[in-house]
Amino acid sequence: MNSMMPLCRNAISGKAPLLVRLTLSVGIATVAAACAPEAIRSNQATGFNGYFRQLPTACRPLIIGGQNVGDDIQMNNTGAPNYAYFTQVTAKLYYHQLSPPEYRQAVVGFLGAGADSERSIDCIIRTLPADRPTAPIGTD
Repeated sequence: MNSMMPLCRNAISGKAPLLVRLTLSVGIATVAAACAPEAIRSNQATGFNGYFRQLPTACRPLIIGGQNVGDDIQMNNTGAPNYAYFTQVTAKLYYHQLSPPEYRQAVVGFLGAGADSERSIDCIIRTLPADRPTAPIGTD
């Protein structure tokens, strides 16, 4: 038991061995990743992530319901109102889990309607890759 005391004392004082700090860091990162939306959490979702990250440029300005979603995507502003929801429903559209009309209804119903919303949603749908998968690689 005495052999553990220096380890505990060092961990408390901020002088924990590298292995302990690394283990804690990995644990914290794992817990944080588990809380992220599926589209962000999946390391295999490179196709979706590539598509999603190009939307602010391809659909400039990407404004839905008065919210500049394009800026939120560019800054990865996960704290922005409705960002997690927008990411999740856009992933569902990308992976064929929502049809374009269902996607439009979900986004407008949650974020708001308007000419900017319609133009932005039209662009999001128009830029979908024709050969997109039905799920992130490795999740089928």
